[in-house]
Amino acid sequence: MIEIPGDYLEGGGQILRTALALSALTGKPIHIYNIRAKRLKPGLKAQHFHTFRAVAEITDAEYKGLEIGSREIEFIPKTLKSKFLSLDIGTAGSIGLLLQSLILPACFCPAGLDLKVKGGTCGKGQIPIEYYQIVLIPLLRRLGVEIELNLLKRGYYPKGGGEVEVKISRVKKLFPLTLIKQGRITRIRGISHASQSLQKQSVAERQAEKAREILKRRFNLDIDIEIEYSEALSPGSGIVLGVETDTHALFGADALGERGKPAEKVGEEVAKKLIKEIESGAAVDRHLADNLIPWLAFCGGEIKVSEMTLHTQTNIWVTELFLGKTFEVEDRIIKKI
Repeated sequence: MIEIPGDYLEGGGQILRTALALSALTGKPIHIYNIRAKRLKPGLKAQHFHTFRAVAEITDAEYKGLEIGSREIEFIPKTLKSKFLSLDIGTAGSIGLLLQSLILPACFCPAGLDLKVKGGTCGKGQIPIEYYQIVLIPLLRRLGVEIELNLLKRGYYPKGGGEVEVKISRVKKLFPLTLIKQGRITRIRGISHASQSLQKQSVAERQAEKAREILKRRFNLDIDIEIEYSEALSPGSGIVLGVETDTHALFGADALGERGKPAEKVGEEVAKKLIKEIESGAAVDRHLADNLIPWLAFCGGEIKVSEMTLHTQTNIWVTELFLGKTFEVEDRIIKKI
């Protein structure tokens, strides 16, 4: 059984999510203690609870500690199996973060995995579902991973209520991932979204227009940002942008609306984040980096990241607990050895 201190490095839910995915895939049992010890409210929250339960379902696992607030778990996976999972996080807990634990092992289930998940589609510290659509899923397809994601309903904080359907096919072959040279930008596109209740104030349009204005001053490109409004249980908004280059790099940035935060401020924030990523010269943004680490371990290759965040360092550490020395890191280049 692999012993994992949940308060190491990033000390949050990332350790649990990555460890569950790798435990499911390798068949190695885990014991995690001090779960989320560096967070204001330590222990399992609703998103972690349902992530744990879902991975247990597809591995027919034995486990201990599956309860809200638990700071210690044991997880003993058996055999990966295919099934349909319907999950309701019950809060605005992140659907995007839950998917981090499921996509990798689901690719090796006998017939893949079908999911329907209710919860939050964006929020503080979350991966927006739009980021999956614009950046992460297109990149995973290059590796040989077939994923269909259908956003049925957006869910904003605090009530959540978003709905996403995901179909993950069994992978036939994984291809190496090489993302080193950023190259010349050929396209910037994105989605600016808001709840229907904010349409009269043109929140999504104002977010997009401010982002477009700043980016067009910096880059001689058309900036294609779709505007989307949807019914939601809570008011909210956000914007996600993605960059494509002539070296096939694909990365992005996002920003979130908040009560009292002007829509123009949201647009300015995402534009400045994206410019910072571009100016880093890297082919992988700071959030994409930690998401790609477990994949890199299995498909091989190398990536150049804009920043070696604690999340990325944490995922390297967790991955190597399962697989031994796996990566070589030098000057923001992470290489599978």
